[in-house]
Amino acid sequence: MKEFEINESVKKVVIARIEAGMPQHIKISIGGKDTLSKEEMIEHVKKGDEQGKQIIKMHLNFIKAVTSGELLREINKA
Repeated sequence: MKEFEINESVKKVVIARIEAGMPQHIKISIGGKDTLSKEEMIEHVKKGDEQGKQIIKMHLNFIKAVTSGELLREINKA
């Protein structure tokens, strides 16, 4: 994915996806770093630090795959 501008609108969309889709008890690891809780992920996105950028890229790649039909094509291959 080419470089993109991380503005407040993008951060709000990603934060909304995290809040709506991630259970409270789940923790994830991004880039081999420490595990992050839902709240920690949101904080990194708000700060726009390196982990926040990785989280944003991950969510934007998923949204792109859904809207382009790529995700559905891959699911149908299975």
